[in-house]
Amino acid sequence: MPRLLTALLVLFTLAAVGGLAFALSAGPDDAAPSAAAERTGTAPAADAHPVVIELFTSQGCSSCPPADRLLTELAEDPALAGRVLPLSFHVDYWNHIGWSDPFSSERWSQRQRAYAEVLDGRVYTPELVVAGRAGMAGSRRGEVRAAVREALARQPAARVEIALGEAADGRLPVTASARMLADADGSQELWVALWQDELVTEVGRGENGGRTLRNDRVVRQLVRAAELTGSTGSEASGQAVLAVDGSWPRSDLGVVAFVQDADGKAIHGAAGARLAGE
Repeated sequence: MPRLLTALLVLFTLAAVGGLAFALSAGPDDAAPSAAAERTGTAPAADAHPVVIELFTSQGCSSCPPADRLLTELAEDPALAGRVLPLSFHVDYWNHIGWSDPFSSERWSQRQRAYAEVLDGRVYTPELVVAGRAGMAGSRRGEVRAAVREALARQPAARVEIALGEAADGRLPVTASARMLADADGSQELWVALWQDELVTEVGRGENGGRTLRNDRVVRQLVRAAELTGSTGSEASGQAVLAVDGSWPRSDLGVVAFVQDADGKAIHGAAGARLAGE
């Protein structure tokens, strides 16, 4: 549990950027991670209905490492391969309290605040959002897995497909397409995210000062590729050109595309694939 002074500093910091944060201590990391699945570099089966889960985290938050480990566990669980698509968004509102997270972005903080407006009104770390519909403390393993099971049992309202082009000159073209299988309220957006695994950081200051942290599924870019209506049969496709740093191992990179309600934030369908290894 963060100290009272730290919690107050977090609240004042968020107030300054127009959001309200609650430094929430999540439940204990109460089970050992499962064995890592073999990385095949293949996309999910065509009949899979993947569920997107998003972790809002920060290297400056002492309650976040257990949630980071749980996200890695879910990403590497063989039973969930091709069925769960984890993404890790590093927020920036902890950066003023001793440590600036190198993967953080104010844009990711804005994304979390948008979820707060339609979920429970709270902004905190670590928060995990399942399919854009439910938010919870990101290291409460039982609650997280129950929410994932519930999401997997729901029939998707959209089918999403992606095709990765050849990366060249630091650019990766990704073609994404979507078709609505059922009606959904309002306009829908087709997003493409680029993520990276195996990011290891020696934290020099802040609540995790002196620790070496590993972060996986870290979102490097998020691009809107197309828009479509929420009517059954509506279709759209588009291309996102993602910037890929030459120092990033290709075997540690992957792409997720998903259809999300522009206002209500529910995610109606998704697809994911890894880049081929070097």
